[in-house]
Amino acid sequence: MNTAFPTETDLPKVAVLTPVYNGETYLRETLQSVQDQTYPNLIHIVINNASTDATADILADFANGAVPIHTVRHADLLPQMENWNSAIDAIPDDAIWFRTLCADDTIHPDAIAKTVALGESDPEIGLVGCKRDINGAIHDPLWPKDQSVFDGKTALKRFFENKGMIMGPHVLIRTAAIDKQTPFYDLVENAADTDAALRVLTDWKMGFVHEHLAFTRVHDTTVTELEVSPMKLHLFDWYLFLHRYAEAAFGPVAGKAMQARYWRHYVRRLINLRRNEPLGRKIWDTHAERLGRLGATIGPTDFISATLDKGLIRVGLRDDWYAYPW
Repeated sequence: MNTAFPTETDLPKVAVLTPVYNGETYLRETLQSVQDQTYPNLIHIVINNASTDATADILADFANGAVPIHTVRHADLLPQMENWNSAIDAIPDDAIWFRTLCADDTIHPDAIAKTVALGESDPEIGLVGCKRDINGAIHDPLWPKDQSVFDGKTALKRFFENKGMIMGPHVLIRTAAIDKQTPFYDLVENAADTDAALRVLTDWKMGFVHEHLAFTRVHDTTVTELEVSPMKLHLFDWYLFLHRYAEAAFGPVAGKAMQARYWRHYVRRLINLRRNEPLGRKIWDTHAERLGRLGATIGPTDFISATLDKGLIRVGLRDDWYAYPW
């Protein structure tokens, strides 16, 4: 892939968005990875969410870097997704592409150049992904290695069939895919970046660069470790994803059937967690509260159906849920 660009003025502007709250531990490394980009027409927008540590001092150290940094500071602490949406609001009007870069992650020096090159190869591409390293391990994203562009419906289907990973924190998105009437990042759930990526694919094609261009850091203070893992929130995320996008991927009949199959699996998992996990009641209540925000409840019929599910699957009267999340 040719990533040798002629001049900055010939290239679409790209905005890198970094929301940060008390990010002094890893922020310097994140900022430097943007400064090291080979792509010239770039702006780094950092949203300082009322940090009380050395975040502001670190940002000041990069004020005169090769890649201009535009900093927005909130005087009062915003909830995480409201802060992320404020980053979307700060994207310059002339930016054609943007990507979010968490304040503890980094990108390879060619990350922007290579993803933009693929995105610009087809005006119908709205999202471009890449391979990423997660704490030293490069996971197989499962996309066919002989193909780099997928129509949106195919990408959604592969995602739900566990045949293609969509890594919300590390995708380049065309700014034309932003719906100005609604928040880009959903305020209801924690996997809002993946939800946003799936929403883009309902209208746009997906590109995928089969190279390791990004690094995700998992540590004890991430939302994943503090909230998602202990509360098993990945189960809720998949309910929401299927509820919103299964019909776009598979059509109304097959999409509804998949939603129903997962709902039984989801409720059965919650019942088992409530009975067998030390945090079981808290897990149940957390999921019930989130489902309630979507207008969904687990009623007596759901409870009975999910309880009978395993037996009916064994005798072939129902199909089991087939893949992640188990």
